[in-house]
Amino acid sequence: MATQRVVPERRLSLSMPVGDGRLEVVDFSTEVIHPTLLIANEQSPLDAASYRNVADQLLTGEWWRPRRIFVTSPTTGDGKTCTAFNLAWAMSTRGASVLLLELNFARPRFSSVLGGLQIRYGIDCAIRRLAYPADSVFSIGGELLNVSAVKTAMPRGDLARYLPQLSSYLNWGSSNYDWLILDCPPVLSFAWNKWFRKYARPALLVVRDQHTPAVQVRQATSRLGISLKGVLLNDVVDSVVPERTDAG
Repeated sequence: MATQRVVPERRLSLSMPVGDGRLEVVDFSTEVIHPTLLIANEQSPLDAASYRNVADQLLTGEWWRPRRIFVTSPTTGDGKTCTAFNLAWAMSTRGASVLLLELNFARPRFSSVLGGLQIRYGIDCAIRRLAYPADSVFSIGGELLNVSAVKTAMPRGDLARYLPQLSSYLNWGSSNYDWLILDCPPVLSFAWNKWFRKYARPALLVVRDQHTPAVQVRQATSRLGISLKGVLLNDVVDSVVPERTDAG
């Protein structure tokens, strides 16, 4: 009888603020993480190489300024959130300190793609002035990949009231990390409101090849205008392909 090979469970460490300057370090299984996140999936060397290629283009060139990447897509279903995670991971493997922020306040997904992770304070707590910015940030797998997620979805009325506080939060992030990667709502959704139309620049548009309708891509690029800095194609021969735009 053949002996079944036991594959050891891979685990990641997470460091989360718990108050009074204290940090709680927790190990959790990568099996609970969404399989398209490269922090959990070591079986996708082509995808990892593609994202590292994008990271190298951003880190070695001077064409992306300021060091903020507002990641968005025409509508839902283009892999925007996982793309933002993977890009943040790739840049951190290149030695850059990265703060990945969840700005889809109405429909947050970070907690679910991380296996239902429970956080003490979220970015929504920070802009409500219920927590300091540093208390809303946790790190994954080391000191370079940092995340600020939404703890509780915010209704539209609260967004109109508290979104103006987001600008100061981003300024704090830029002062403490090399790069900010911001997972935003889709461009063609109601959540792409006045704040995003004014401040979400430079923007990276995520498009799924052979999936996203061309008419939606045209509408999204038109709405972004000069804010659009680049386009990233998902699912292109199991890879991602960055394209620089002439806008901006």
